[in-house]
Amino acid sequence: MIIGKLTEKIPWLRSDDPLSIPNDLEVEGTELHFNDRNELDYLVFRVTEREGPREYQGYRAVRLLQLRYISLEARRDAGLLQKMRTVLRGLYGAQVDLVYLAAGVFKNPNVGIVQCYGVAAFSPKKDEAIQRSLRDLSALRAGLVGTYRQIRLEPLSTEVAQWLARALEQMPYAIVAVGHPDPRENARGGDSSMRDPLVSGSQGAQQYSIQQNELLFRGMSSLEEEFLLMLLTNHVRLEDITRMLAGMLEDTSVYASRQLGTRAASFGISLPAILTGGLAENASRSYGTNHSSGVTQGEAATDGVANSEGQAHTTGHASTRGWAHTVGISETDTIGSSSTVGTAVSQGTAHTEGTAVTDGTSHSDSSGVANSHTDSSSYGVNGGVGGSIAPAGVGLSANVGGNANWGSADGVVVSSGSSDSSMRSVTHSQADTVSQSTTQSQSNTTSQSHSTTQSEAWTTSGAETDSVADTTSTSTTQSHADTKSTARSETDGVGLGQSIGRGISAGMSVGVAPSFSLSNAYQWQDDPYILLTDIMRTQRKLLDIASREGAFYTDLYALATSEQGIQAMMGLIPEAFHGTEDVVAGVQTRALTDPEQAYIGLHARAFTPSTRIETIPEAMSGYADSTLLTMLQVAAYTAPGMFEQGSALTTQEETPAFAFYPDMPGNITLARQWSSETGLLTDTFLKLSPDRHFHTAFVGDTGFGKSIAAERLAYEATRFWHYRTIVLDFGQGWRKALNWPGVGPKGSEDSLGHVDIRQLYPGSPRPLRWNILQVPKRIEPGRYRSMVAELFANAGRMGARQLGFMRRALTELYFEAGVLTGDPKLQNGPLGHLQDEHEVELIRNERQSLGEDLNDLHPGTLLESLSPSELQVLAVNRSRKLDVSKWVDRLRTYKEKLERDQVSRTSLEGVLLRLEQFSEGHMAKQYGSSASGTGVEDLGLMGNPDNPWGVIVIEGGAEMDEYSKAALLSLLASILYSDAVTRRCEALGGKHFPPMQIFFEEANKVLTGVSGGAASDQGSGESGNPVSHLFQTMWRDGRKYNVFLHLMAQTVSELPSGILSSCANVFVFQTKDPKDRDLILPHLGRSEKGLVNTEYKRYLARIPRTYAIAKLGYSDDVFWLEPVLVRPMIIRSNEPSDLEITQELGAVSLERTASDILATNRSH
Repeated sequence: MIIGKLTEKIPWLRSDDPLSIPNDLEVEGTELHFNDRNELDYLVFRVTEREGPREYQGYRAVRLLQLRYISLEARRDAGLLQKMRTVLRGLYGAQVDLVYLAAGVFKNPNVGIVQCYGVAAFSPKKDEAIQRSLRDLSALRAGLVGTYRQIRLEPLSTEVAQWLARALEQMPYAIVAVGHPDPRENARGGDSSMRDPLVSGSQGAQQYSIQQNELLFRGMSSLEEEFLLMLLTNHVRLEDITRMLAGMLEDTSVYASRQLGTRAASFGISLPAILTGGLAENASRSYGTNHSSGVTQGEAATDGVANSEGQAHTTGHASTRGWAHTVGISETDTIGSSSTVGTAVSQGTAHTEGTAVTDGTSHSDSSGVANSHTDSSSYGVNGGVGGSIAPAGVGLSANVGGNANWGSADGVVVSSGSSDSSMRSVTHSQADTVSQSTTQSQSNTTSQSHSTTQSEAWTTSGAETDSVADTTSTSTTQSHADTKSTARSETDGVGLGQSIGRGISAGMSVGVAPSFSLSNAYQWQDDPYILLTDIMRTQRKLLDIASREGAFYTDLYALATSEQGIQAMMGLIPEAFHGTEDVVAGVQTRALTDPEQAYIGLHARAFTPSTRIETIPEAMSGYADSTLLTMLQVAAYTAPGMFEQGSALTTQEETPAFAFYPDMPGNITLARQWSSETGLLTDTFLKLSPDRHFHTAFVGDTGFGKSIAAERLAYEATRFWHYRTIVLDFGQGWRKALNWPGVGPKGSEDSLGHVDIRQLYPGSPRPLRWNILQVPKRIEPGRYRSMVAELFANAGRMGARQLGFMRRALTELYFEAGVLTGDPKLQNGPLGHLQDEHEVELIRNERQSLGEDLNDLHPGTLLESLSPSELQVLAVNRSRKLDVSKWVDRLRTYKEKLERDQVSRTSLEGVLLRLEQFSEGHMAKQYGSSASGTGVEDLGLMGNPDNPWGVIVIEGGAEMDEYSKAALLSLLASILYSDAVTRRCEALGGKHFPPMQIFFEEANKVLTGVSGGAASDQGSGESGNPVSHLFQTMWRDGRKYNVFLHLMAQTVSELPSGILSSCANVFVFQTKDPKDRDLILPHLGRSEKGLVNTEYKRYLARIPRTYAIAKLGYSDDVFWLEPVLVRPMIIRSNEPSDLEITQELGAVSLERTASDILATNRSH
């Protein structure tokens, strides 16, 4: 009996009646469209839909995106469902119908779980349906990306799209899931406390798994049963939800009123009677007369006095500051001091007079005049003398300078004022008013100005002005008024009244009230109605939520290829989504008959909801296969599943936060910025301005894009800033510079060539013919001698003993050839004068270029009478006849003489092992004495001589051993740097030289040398980073001379720390070595201690190829100093062959010319 009543009152406990299958859908055509990348663009179905008497013909367009990445942090995010809820709320507001697919793809291809988010749009017109689906997909993508940080969604590949089409067409088994899922709002995969909520915590946490769709994915993956889970939503209007809520409230109140009641019975009797009566009569009459008369007279007198006083005090102060600062830095061997003191005194006076006259018409005038004059001047003279004494020679230098500052300022201020006022008042009354006003004012102004200017290496000026004004005013007002008034009034009144009345009343009361009562009461309750009321109130709560945020009619279909698969789905779906909290009917799966399976399969193929009607009174929905769900309940189905076996990557932590500068100043473009908010590469560029250009380090593992970023910087600075760019290419990766746009003769601004390529390796088409022992034009011979020895020793990581042998041999060769022209020993020897007419002609040409006297020059002229510049020209000429082979021969003689000193012989063997190759074969021709050799100090200066600029690539090549390349490239860089330092001083005299930048490929090898030979050869050079102090000086002081040094290195830990810290700008590519990462993090402004910023340290090991962390650290504003994740922009140009290089630039021969032969004869 009770069970029958309960079944009758609760609809879903009734026995199911067979449901009719309506003819509500016809699919007339299906189209799959793919984009240019062979990815699924959209699906289009031509359909006819019917619902009741209405019929809709048109097109349904579906677009899908598969989930490819969601960060590892989502596993620990307890707000995963709430985030999906916000996405659904946004889709509801945009009137977008969501499509969610979860597919198990285990055969052809074997992908695993594929999660897809999409939209479906219907329209009578095909084009309109396609366009609407595109707009809806944009809303979906924006919602997901905005909610889930760095989520990645991609179109379906061709293989997955074809599998989906086959599955929809061929999967024979289908079921439907209805009911309300229980959203489990907690973390999907552990928390920071490392506790398992299933075995600890509250009892509620242990009732259900913290995962939901992951249970379904894991179960079907273990069986490797292919399946397709499809969820279709259709948004319900708020008006309809509100109407449903109102009806639910009415029904709930009816059932709620039947839960409790009371039964009672009683009996009683009462008979009352009342009678009353009375008699009364009355009569009255009245008469009255009234007369009144009155006179009123008044008089008033009023006297008033008002006094007012006012005082104002005004103080004014004005301060003006101006400054100018000039910094000049030069690197010389000069010791000097300078001091400049200047004073300036200025005085000014201002006197202001004003008069104010006030008469009866209230008129006032005021005027003022202020004059000021200031003169300032300062003068200064400075001078300095310095000298240096080195083992190789003596150098002197002097400087003198002066400055003068003067200024004059005049100021005039004229002010005037005028005021007029009048007043008239007319009043119809008898009044007399007398007023009197007196005003007094006084103003005093004092001003003082003092200015002092002092300049030393900077100038400062200031001015102070103070003013004080005191104003006093007094006003007195008197008034008198007399008022008189008279009033008279008279009143007469007469009154007459008459009244007659009569009344009769009677009454009597009699009462009898016997009473008897008998009652029996008890309280009852109806538990089926109580249960039904609770259920309906739960429905009311869900409808109340839906009325505020919206809701969706939701269809959930499951398809499988086998009976085993569909049976597993029937158990896994309730296991994953069933619950008892805030649900009316838990999730249930319905087994379908064959006709029903065909019906559901047809709707699944067309992504169209079912319209079968199930007539159940008091149910939330009238659709048999749909359930009205709130946003959070839909989120339980559609939240991203944290399941790794599939197309979505879920185990990778998100990319750390990096800065994003949308308005970065600069006129050259280096890269595109990556947004850590959206996880997308943007079209916002990383730019650089000349004032932020500095030494730059490009570091990272090989093959990850260091050269791409360096090439971009070299190209942009060369083309747009007209820099002089030198590329020291350890291999052959930079020759594509020949085809850079806007640099060659066909595309440059002046139609001149600004690119050149030279090679170091023997047998190259364009060899760099360079006598490495020839003294450069702007480097003192003794200094160059030390430079060559030190850099050749550094390139082989040789010890101090080996360096000493090399330097000693070079000193002897230079002395014997008369190259050390400034050495007093040489000047007092047989080579201490001009040897022949050729040397005399050289000195004459030098003096002529300087505009000096050409007399007193002849063979035999003493060198001590020549100027330093003339001695330098002579040293350059005499050094041309030297050859590396002579250097090697001299070292061999040392070895022969040291027969008993085994340690020294071993050291010399190591030196000869490295140097002998320069005196053999093609290398002897290329780097030996030659009158037609290249002056390396002029490399990169191309185009118009008045505005030279360009890029030159020096290729080391693969045919040359690493020691030779390291030695030659390091020496070449040092020559270019030292030459640029001297050119900087020349530029102060008016000559134009462009800024220079040098790119070091394989900077580890060029700066620190390469290992070779026996360990005993290397001595102390192996300890730490054996870098020459020349390189440390170059990186420390280079920017002072407009020299910018850029290094490319794979192993940061092998770079000298002093050099790396001098690189204010850095591009960091993927770096996996722990020591390298510890050195990089401080450059990025992050901690390397392992307590904080550990996510940045881990990210360094997984930076994608061609991406880099860029920090432009040279700025006076801390705002611009944060690192940015970028993708350097590659220069699209072809890499030329040797034949194309020679065709474009011409070939270079190593054959001896007539001038070489003549030069050789003169030397002998």
